Amino acid sequence: MSRAWVPAAVLSLLVYTIITMVIGRDVLTHLGSSIANDPGDPLLTAAILKWNATHVPLTDAWYQFPIFYPTRDTLTFSEHLLGLSVIASPIYWLTGNLVITYNVVLLLTFPLCAMAMYALVYRLSGSSAAGAFVAGLAFAFAPYRISQLPHIQMLATFWAPLALLGLHAYVETGRPRWLVLYAASWVLQGASNGYALVMFSFLVGLWTLWFVILSRKWRALAMIGLATVVAVLPLAPVLYKYTSVHSHFGFVRGYWEIRGFSADIAGLLCAPELLTFWGWVRVKCGPEGELFPGVALMLLSILGLVGMVVQSWRSESVESGTVVTWFRRVLLFIAAVYTIVILVLLVSGPFMFELGALRVQASTFRKPVQVVTLTVLLALVLSPGVRAMVRQSRTMWFYLLAAVMTWALALGPMTTFMGDPGIPGPYHLLMSLPGVDALRVPARFWLMTTICLSALAGLVVAEFMRGRTRRTVAIGVVIVGLAVLSDGWIDRIRAAELPPPVPGADRLAGATVLHAPPDLIFRDIQSVFRAVDGGWNAVNGYSGWGPSYYNALVGAARAESDGMLTPFQRLGELYVLVPEDAPRVRALVERQPGVTRVASDDALVLYRLPARHGGGLPRPAGQRLEPRELRSECASELLPKAIDHDETSLWQCALWDERQALTIDLGDVKAVGSVVNDLGAFSWMFPAALAVETSEDGTLWNPAWSGTVLEQTILAAMDDPKRLRIVVGFPPRQARYVRMRAASGGNDAPWAIAELEVWSSAESH
Repeated sequence: MSRAWVPAAVLSLLVYTIITMVIGRDVLTHLGSSIANDPGDPLLTAAILKWNATHVPLTDAWYQFPIFYPTRDTLTFSEHLLGLSVIASPIYWLTGNLVITYNVVLLLTFPLCAMAMYALVYRLSGSSAAGAFVAGLAFAFAPYRISQLPHIQMLATFWAPLALLGLHAYVETGRPRWLVLYAASWVLQGASNGYALVMFSFLVGLWTLWFVILSRKWRALAMIGLATVVAVLPLAPVLYKYTSVHSHFGFVRGYWEIRGFSADIAGLLCAPELLTFWGWVRVKCGPEGELFPGVALMLLSILGLVGMVVQSWRSESVESGTVVTWFRRVLLFIAAVYTIVILVLLVSGPFMFELGALRVQASTFRKPVQVVTLTVLLALVLSPGVRAMVRQSRTMWFYLLAAVMTWALALGPMTTFMGDPGIPGPYHLLMSLPGVDALRVPARFWLMTTICLSALAGLVVAEFMRGRTRRTVAIGVVIVGLAVLSDGWIDRIRAAELPPPVPGADRLAGATVLHAPPDLIFRDIQSVFRAVDGGWNAVNGYSGWGPSYYNALVGAARAESDGMLTPFQRLGELYVLVPEDAPRVRALVERQPGVTRVASDDALVLYRLPARHGGGLPRPAGQRLEPRELRSECASELLPKAIDHDETSLWQCALWDERQALTIDLGDVKAVGSVVNDLGAFSWMFPAALAVETSEDGTLWNPAWSGTVLEQTILAAMDDPKRLRIVVGFPPRQARYVRMRAASGGNDAPWAIAELEVWSSAESH
């Protein structure tokens, strides 16, 4: 077999590696003493990579990632990264250092992605090394990948081009070995990135429709389907575990949360700030909305369309005068008019003018953008050149259409332009499919767009270079390569400082450690990293999901409440790590019974707290009493929602004065011993404290209970992660009226009640 491809491939790999070493030079010079890019998500994923290297995957012990103690199966709260561990684990076994492992793997994703795309385009272009080289550059050093530097799972997408290579080669040759490549690459890509498991599978579905179903290659369809089923089998236990655990905890992504992480149409003009040449382009970015594709890449894509336009004109010379041709010209005229409207809105804002009976006005981009999009797409579909282009350049046309489709999905369930809502997007339809509703960030579909645009760019270059002299090809590749590289060029990948070491860490193996105060961000991420590296269980945690009690734990820390500590002391002795510059938190810990100062340095102090046995979790008992009426000066119109036996509806009060008081009328005097502030699934809306009074006549009030409910909230959420019921029990007494007040939990949320319950007594468990 000819090996003519080897010199060009080796040279390309050398260039990709040198470029990676240049932008990663700071990381390489501090390989074991710093973390690439930032001390946030990279610390979490570095910890997961070590966990995979030191535990047998799919075992019960593997799922017990040591965060959010005492919560079980916490690895399912985040990406498991098994597909990436195929590379990372051998590196860890050789070095024994999770930081070196993470940094090396992150840098390796650049040449690996480049070479995977190189291999795909080399095959598709008929052995064009020039097109393959440019495609590798475009993919590995794409602006979007730079925006995802904190997320190694988003960088590890080198399996996807190899899976596409396997599909293309199998359809061409019918050889089973290419199916093996597809299946292995598909499963490894899905095991590297949960988003890619769904999003790349969608791209594979489009590919199958285009190259197999439309061509009626039914045997190939059956074989590809069989290979996919076989590839799913290794992931099936993991998928089942993730699904069952998420169901147990009630994890769901809300519609508005998903919309918040969707891209804006104008996000095409949002470039990562790190870019050397284009970082100043920042239009409607939003969280993860940096979709800037690069100027050179877009020019290459447009160049790929020129052939279609030319073919369209040639076809029109034959079909000129037909109804379809004139209708298409009308559509293009309408698109031009509305494009002018968009430009006027951009320059001068909303406008209106009248010309006789004709009145023209525009205040938002929504309708003009919709009209331009629909008319241009329809005109394109009606073009005879499209049909010719599809016949002549089937592969190029697929990657163009797939890029457009995946970009449309990145816009989320509701499209927006410059922040203005438009029409429901195609992602809205996908949300009904299993697994899709668990994805928080539709904007990450742009990763698939980047794959398609890179392949398209390589095919365009290959077509342009076909038949040229070797010198012309070399000059062209240098010019185009530099242009593509400049789009995603950054000065360097930052080498960020690691968290400082923990004093007394040698005593903590197997212990339970709380890094106080938990903060939902960097302190918690550091706790995850330290727990895995040091071999202890962290009360803190950071991941894509979290247990329902964790917000209350953070609230207890902000309130400087013993409730930050006592729920975990009930489970055994607790070590508490406190920053030296947090005197109020240290004072809170130091006033606890039996506290011991274990170790300290300039940054941190380590304490030991003994196990602490207290009363059980209060629960309502006896007879449930149905309120006749609720009264409050605050949000009185919402009061029926508190007793409608529907935990998805809420009474909410944002007042924190006497007007907040909620009075329950039971109709007549009865024995009363507990009330329940049921929040259902709205666990983040917890109060910090509750006060309860009772009265027989509504005039003379007797205090029943008053104090913080933070500890009860944490314990209740641990007991039932899907339904938070804060129970306040008190000695039973006769009363017709019960009056409640609340104090803010420090979570910027109003006092909320999904369902209010009154019971005749209470008990502890």
